[in-house]
Amino acid sequence: MPADPPLTVCSRQLSTDSAIVCVCGEVDAGTMSVLAAALERAILAFPLVICDLSGVTFFGAAAANVIAGARSRGDARGHRLELAGVHGAARDVLLIAGLGTMMRISG
Repeated sequence: MPADPPLTVCSRQLSTDSAIVCVCGEVDAGTMSVLAAALERAILAFPLVICDLSGVTFFGAAAANVIAGARSRGDARGHRLELAGVHGAARDVLLIAGLGTMMRISG
């Protein structure tokens, strides 16, 4: 039986002004480009993007950098990125990176 892919990301429109990006698996240096591309597409298209991290099993510094970059690009466009389903080590990494004061992070 094939192993699950290390990271899957799916996006869907919630309303005319918002979308959700759901992340499952490991976000690290080897998979961060998948998340970065999905967030970039969503942030370009919607004023509000919610990134659901409830399915994340690993979240390292590379992942925090992707989130920080997406937040910054969204801010430059007047768009907002929010995080949902944040738990465990992912929450710790985001807070250590200082993102807790820059954006909405909920569990």
